[in-house]
This record gives sequence, C-alpha cells and structure tokens, in this order.
Amino acid sequence: MLPAESPFTNPADLKELPHDMDGTFRWLTDTPAHTEDVIGKRSGDQLPGQLKSAVASAQSKNVTLPAEFIAFIQNPELHDHLRSVSACYLDVAESVLPFAGGHLLRFLNDQQGCAFWYIYINEDSSDHCVVSSIEYYDADEMDYEIEDLKDTDFHIWAESFESFWSRFWLENEILFAQYDSTDPPNVDPRFLKLYTR
Repeated sequence: MLPAESPFTNPADLKELPHDMDGTFRWLTDTPAHTEDVIGKRSGDQLPGQLKSAVASAQSKNVTLPAEFIAFIQNPELHDHLRSVSACYLDVAESVLPFAGGHLLRFLNDQQGCAFWYIYINEDSSDHCVVSSIEYYDADEMDYEIEDLKDTDFHIWAESFESFWSRFWLENEILFAQYDSTDPPNVDPRFLKLYTR
C-alpha cells in the first residue's frame, strides 16, 4: 500500500530496497541464518497458536490477512535469518483491531516496550502496509478507547509486509557490522551508503 493510499499522515522515509520481492521471501533464504539475536527465539513456541487466533479473529470480521504474512509467521526457518540489535521479537496479537476503515494487527515488539509494529489491512483486504507506534495496542487488552487512536500515533515503515523485512534485515545487519564487526550485508554498496546516511 502506498503511503498516499493509507490513512496515515506521518511522513514516510521509504528508500529503495535491495531485494526483488514476490511474497515468497526467496531473497531472505539466501542470507545467512543465525542462532543468536533472532526475532523468533523468544516466543517462537507461541506463534502457531497466536496466528491461529489472529486468523480466526480476522475471519470473524471478514478480513483476510495477507498470504505473505501467514506464510512468514508459519515458517520458523525464515525467522532465523532475521536478527535484531535491539532484541525485537515476534509476538502476534490474537485479535485484529479496527482502525481507520481497516484493521491493525501487532506482530513485532521491541524488547523494552519502546516500539511496536503493526500490519494495517485496508477495508476490503486488498492491500496492506506496515506501521509502528510507541504505544502498545491490543484488542484483547483494551485500556483505551478505539476512538482515541489517531493516524498520527503511527509511522509508516513499509509498503508491504515483505518489504518491511527487507528494510529490517538491511538496517540491522548494517548495525551488527558496525557494532559487532560482523560481515556487512551482501548487497550492492550503494544500499550501504543509502542506509547509513
């Protein structure tokens, strides 16, 4: 979903990405797998049940979760290719949250609760994007009114779920290379320049 087609008005700094994306995450399987700092390690055992509940919640509201989202959450081998310098971890909300004519579903948490990432699915489930917020929103743990949510509570991160992970992978691998002296990501050097400015 292009930012202009979304309900979010915060400016998006969406740069070109180094991967060709077709919903299969083929590019991700060509990157090194890891055993430490991976996004699926903390709550991997809970993901199947969380996803089952999220799908049921979406269906009850006539919402279809993107196929690439479901395929990714169901495949723990993909999670091993994504590590986070800030210990972010997968954690799928069990219910979709109505917002701005569509629905939000949280799927990634920062370890210290400083940021949360959501997939936003539009009204007819024909498109989606990924946004973040410093606030934790969960339909099953309501300590706020849905009407209080504003588009400015969120920042756009990517035009699709797969492109979000391309950006996440690149930015985190660059940071690991800088701070832990690991090999830099194997991409065209122009992307290293673009993402280290």
